[in-house]
Amino acid sequence: MTTIETDYLVVGAGASAMSFVDSMLMSSDATFTIIDRRMAPGGHWIDAYPFVRLHQPSAFYGVTSRELGLGQIETDGLNKGLYELATGTEVAAYFHAVMRETFLPSGRVRYFPMSEYQDDGRFVNLLSGESFQVEIRRKLVDGTILHTEIPLTHTPSFQVAPEVAITPPNHLPRIAPGYGHFTVLGGGKTAIDAILWLLENGAEPDSVSWVLPRDSWFLNRAQLQPGMEFFEATIGGTANQLEICATTKTVEELCLRMEAQAIWLRLDETIWPTMFHAATITERELNALQSLPNKIRQGRVQQITPEKLVLDGGTVKTGPGTLFVDCTARALAHNVRSDTPIFSDGEITLQMLRAYQPTFSAAMIGRIEATIPSETEKTTYTLPTPMTDTVEDWLRVYSATLKNGGAWGQNTELRVWAASNRLNAFGRAIAQADPGDAAKMAIINRLGEFSFPAVANLARLISEQ
Repeated sequence: MTTIETDYLVVGAGASAMSFVDSMLMSSDATFTIIDRRMAPGGHWIDAYPFVRLHQPSAFYGVTSRELGLGQIETDGLNKGLYELATGTEVAAYFHAVMRETFLPSGRVRYFPMSEYQDDGRFVNLLSGESFQVEIRRKLVDGTILHTEIPLTHTPSFQVAPEVAITPPNHLPRIAPGYGHFTVLGGGKTAIDAILWLLENGAEPDSVSWVLPRDSWFLNRAQLQPGMEFFEATIGGTANQLEICATTKTVEELCLRMEAQAIWLRLDETIWPTMFHAATITERELNALQSLPNKIRQGRVQQITPEKLVLDGGTVKTGPGTLFVDCTARALAHNVRSDTPIFSDGEITLQMLRAYQPTFSAAMIGRIEATIPSETEKTTYTLPTPMTDTVEDWLRVYSATLKNGGAWGQNTELRVWAASNRLNAFGRAIAQADPGDAAKMAIINRLGEFSFPAVANLARLISEQ
């Protein structure tokens, strides 16, 4: 058995782990040993389907020290007029470059791919079987709690007859030309991606059926943009959201007011969404999804045979030449344990501190670890904000997001760091606003006016659930 000494043993080389290590490299003189089961850094992006893209602008993703993308506005497609969304291939290549061009040349990072952590600082190479014992001088960093279940390795929870043609979205571009009809299973981000890919590549709307177990509220990407040219939409939208949270009387009223301000979107105004997974779309994408005439809203799939689709709420006939696209992998929703503290005795468990912002959150955790000596004080800045399944979950997560932001604002060092961090595009926009611009200053003043009342009112709404 080979013995290794390191300050931090990092389990996982996904986006959050990479962002944490990057932040720590810039903020400390610590050394790191990173182990990961996959062949390359990047986590689930290594196995992602070929047409996957970020749902948020590239500016919000990656590590602090290296830009992702070119900072360009897209000029065509369903994201036209908004900042670029990196493809899965770009993201995987980006993390590879971060490892090879930043981490390893630093001399402070050792990286062991194709390796599995066991316990007590031990890990084993999955190919050779060689075992390693790591002497950890400071902390173990668990970068696996945000593990994403992916379609390629997902096992369906329903029965499928041998004669049925079914595929994860990974194989869709290769085999789609052989079919005349497509039935997409699942109501989340992956299903949306699969449907939009089919439509953008020539499939007619009536050739695509969508099995939609639950309708969802979506986030409007137009109000989640970096760049000062989007200040009114983005920072103004945040001010509107805070005002709604501060003044709404019921959860239903909150949803309707979010929709009225185009902060949240939904497929059908006659159907009340019961899911909130924070999929982020444009109104163009929403219109494309709405164009599908055949949306099957009868619950989850139980069984697929050549003749029928059996669901919780009934049976739907299926015809020959149908390709079923399995997009039912549930990503983070059932993996995140919100009761797990981020800082505990000798261990850091990477989780989100800001709703739906994993890499900024990990960078902030790294900064807190490097600059805040008190373990007790660290916990005051790090309320976990797990992924959400319902609007009621969103209330709790957004409340924690606001509390964390308020705590960072009370610490001068963290406030200054956050304001300049490239992953914190909203904070940078606020910091860069011209004090002489009355309109922008009015928006910023609204943020301050409604932040604390929003936390208080959210607490009331949460207590009534």
